[in-house]
Amino acid sequence: MAALPSNIGKYRIERELGRGASGVVYLARDSFRDAWVAIKQMHPHLLRDPAQATRYRRLLHNEAVLSGQISHPHIVSLVDVDERADPPYLVLEYVPGRSLEEHTAPDTLLPVSEVLDIAFKCCNALEYAHFHGLVHRDIKPANLLLRDDGEVKLTDFGAALSQNGDVTQLAGLMGSPAYMSPEQIREEKLTQHSDMFSLGVVLYELLTGQKPFQGETDYATLFKIGAEDAVPVRVLRPDLPSALDDVVRTALAKKPAHRFASWSDFANAISGASSSLTRMASQITEVQRFQSLRQLDFFKDFSDVAIWETLRLGRMRTLERGTVLMEEDSVGNSFYLLLDGTVRVTKKNLSLTRLRAGVSIGEMVYLQPGDNRRSATVTAETDISVLKIKSASLQQASAELQSCFDKAFIKMLVTRLIATNQQLSEWDVR
Repeated sequence: MAALPSNIGKYRIERELGRGASGVVYLARDSFRDAWVAIKQMHPHLLRDPAQATRYRRLLHNEAVLSGQISHPHIVSLVDVDERADPPYLVLEYVPGRSLEEHTAPDTLLPVSEVLDIAFKCCNALEYAHFHGLVHRDIKPANLLLRDDGEVKLTDFGAALSQNGDVTQLAGLMGSPAYMSPEQIREEKLTQHSDMFSLGVVLYELLTGQKPFQGETDYATLFKIGAEDAVPVRVLRPDLPSALDDVVRTALAKKPAHRFASWSDFANAISGASSSLTRMASQITEVQRFQSLRQLDFFKDFSDVAIWETLRLGRMRTLERGTVLMEEDSVGNSFYLLLDGTVRVTKKNLSLTRLRAGVSIGEMVYLQPGDNRRSATVTAETDISVLKIKSASLQQASAELQSCFDKAFIKMLVTRLIATNQQLSEWDVR
């Protein structure tokens, strides 16, 4: 093994993180940004043969171009690149944790609920990539990084296919044999459905500890992918819900048209399977939290990225009927999003209105930060679920998220104003 370099470019090397066929990844310190980064440097021996060098340089160039175009919470971001260095390298966001490859053996499997969370987030990331015209072509556990805090990050767009013509495409089989779709093996035109098949293989492996198609050689594996059906996951794990069996079977359909019509459909199917798992209410998954927000009209114009950021900002709470959420004339620094249930709004003991799920409550502490006194009392008429967000937190959030909330608040306030005027008109008639 080669000696550890002290520096690569302006980055100080700390240690090696891992290596593969095309290069080695180092943990490095970016002194300018005062942050840890991951440097992916090409193996020097790959540059000795001109034809081979051209191919691998193109892979690195493609990854740099395509990674630089996308930004998503569940995709590793590109920090820097030096294609002229010898050997060339990429500087990527450092993800403290490990790849999902460590959780593909029967004795290292993750809890099923966590696997479904991961698959759901992958659907979101790949839907975003598809929106930008990308087919990843190399979805596998080694390219899915699990952070220490449980978040998942998709990496390695070197083999990606751009349908927008942004990069020069590489001919021939691209990807890892065990995770290739039937149409990928046949070198046919690829769409998002190819990545769905690959994610289905990953999901199968994370649930069962074995690959759905495994031959003694790569050629035997490729034959099985094209000609044989996978053993149902419930044969290997009878405790899994039938809905999950259906999800995996659909993802692994031989014909692209028989798989999910869209990434949203795939994600919704995962969410449905997740809800069928037996768990305590306190163990609600991030998939369910995401879905509880996505289904509300308040979040209709929010991107998936914005909703994930909202979840990080807030704290979900379940409150019993009769709980006073906020009290008139009290000082508050947070607002609430009512996710489930009904609340009653009163002022000086007079009933003003009743609010149902899908609205915000107490948003004036954000819209008018100088006046933090509550103008009314809000009481739970039923058991309710709310997302509590501190005004200061939203003020420090991304410009995109603040813009989303501003538009949602304005839309909701206009709706309330119209409803109030309509009510006043009815009183005048009477």
